[in-house]
Amino acid sequence: MESIRHLSIEKARAMAFGPQTAVILSTYQRPDHLYRSLKSLALQLGVDGQFEIVVTDDGSTDDTENVVCRFAKSVNIPVTFTTHEHRGFRLACCRNEGVLASSAPYLLFSDADCIFPPNHLFKHLKVRRPSVAWSGDCLHLDEQSTSRIDDGVIASGEYLSWIRRSERQRIQRRWIKDQLYQAIRHPKKPKLTGSNIAVWREDFERINGFDERFIGWGCEDDDLADRLRASGVRIASILGSTQAFHMWHPSDPSQPKQWSDGTNVDKLLRQDKPTRCVVGLSAHKFGRDTRINTLQTRTTSVPVRRAA
Repeated sequence: MESIRHLSIEKARAMAFGPQTAVILSTYQRPDHLYRSLKSLALQLGVDGQFEIVVTDDGSTDDTENVVCRFAKSVNIPVTFTTHEHRGFRLACCRNEGVLASSAPYLLFSDADCIFPPNHLFKHLKVRRPSVAWSGDCLHLDEQSTSRIDDGVIASGEYLSWIRRSERQRIQRRWIKDQLYQAIRHPKKPKLTGSNIAVWREDFERINGFDERFIGWGCEDDDLADRLRASGVRIASILGSTQAFHMWHPSDPSQPKQWSDGTNVDKLLRQDKPTRCVVGLSAHKFGRDTRINTLQTRTTSVPVRRAA
């Protein structure tokens, strides 16, 4: 009865004020993964009218934009697509562009190589608290399992049982550790993992979003976590409630074999790091340098923003 009452309140709020959360999906050159990720979002339960989707692209030259256009025409969900010229791995830039193209007061960051169980968004919306960001993770599907994922598998939820025992144990161990970190108010943990981060827009904007000086794989999430904590935001773990499911793909060429060898580690560990980053949301201007196309869907106009 409590969950039904909660759902009724959320539906009334959504009808009055629009989407409650923006799902920011980052992508680059993986249209098949993107399609399956979007498909899983279309099948979310208990959140009708309460979310928008922004696919924020790092300059793909394949079928990515067409995948988004076709999806937008098939659903009753606001869908926006942003892209820019590809100049290296710029995930922080992508995510900031996604936020600027959205309108909801709550942000859920993930990647388009993830699919989501049908109650994923409902779980995130249910735990929202002022001045709290939520940290999650993803369960990794292997290459063979990933190749078997199609519309039917996503709709049936069959993939939920395809995770190796060792992978489930890894998530369970992290969940237990996260509870300890929260209890002792650890200054660095729980850590933020980009496939499953939820934060209030006002908290994100206060620190100027992701630091776009992080170019190449890694550390932009850790930097965001440091600055959120410095601004007074508490980071809690949602691992006990929901996880994303990561589809296999080859690693990005900029990903180091050892985290400590990454090109962004020195930026992360610098001592003079400001709470509000210098090169973040405020660095963007959607104006003369932005081309906006309008795609017609069944319920809404969908802007496609192309940043220079």
